[in-house]
Amino acid sequence: GRHATAGGMEASAKILSARDHFNAAIDDLGEDLSDIAWRVICANEGLPAAEKAMGWPGRSGKLVLKIALDRLADYYRMPA
Repeated sequence: GRHATAGGMEASAKILSARDHFNAAIDDLGEDLSDIAWRVICANEGLPAAEKAMGWPGRSGKLVLKIALDRLADYYRMPA
């Protein structure tokens, strides 16, 4: 009935809002930070593979990912 459709539309609006907020958070990181964050968090790529794909020296990804995660926490105002 109507309630299912209204509920589905409300859920769709929430999904779109969450997606927009996520995209804004990723954009806020800037290119290098968003790239490593996307690869490790979203694409489930390991740090060594991400470092290699990005042409970074070994072990550099850990530090950059930590900076990205700190910025995301600030963006979402999460306690450390």
